[in-house]
Formats: sequence, C-alpha cells, structure tokens
Amino acid sequence: MKPGVDLLLAIVGGAIAAYTAILLVAGAMLGVLWLWVFGDDPWPHWAIIGLDILIPVGGLVLWAVFGWLIWLRLKGPREAG
Repeated sequence: MKPGVDLLLAIVGGAIAAYTAILLVAGAMLGVLWLWVFGDDPWPHWAIIGLDILIPVGGLVLWAVFGWLIWLRLKGPREAG
C-alpha cells in the first residue's frame, strides 16, 4: 500500500482502538471508585480534577501507542534486494 494510506489507517485505527480501550478502562475505574470508594456522596474535588486530566491524557497516550503498533504492522519487514 501507499505510505499515505498506511499512515491514515494507523491514525484512524489507533484512534478507534484507543477510544475503545479508554472507555473500557475508565468505565471500570469509575465504577470501582463509585461502588467501593466514594459512593453516592459528593466526590472530592481532587478526584474530579485528577480524572478530568487522567482520562484524556491516557486516551492520547493509548492513541499514540496503538497507532504506532498498527503502523509497524502495516509496514512489515523490509524485503531484501
């Protein structure tokens, strides 16, 4: 395939994989915090700020990791000669 198409597939595929992973991980983390840590009481301000920073940054990191892995898989090993 052409390098531009490979790059587009890596970016879009990495975004989809990262979005799916962050939804699963963040949903599980928030569920655990809600059920066993903070409950129905108002959550502390530091927890809300921390999650507001952690979830998007984690999603961006996962996007970069998954995009890079897809890119490496699409490039494949170089052929000799």
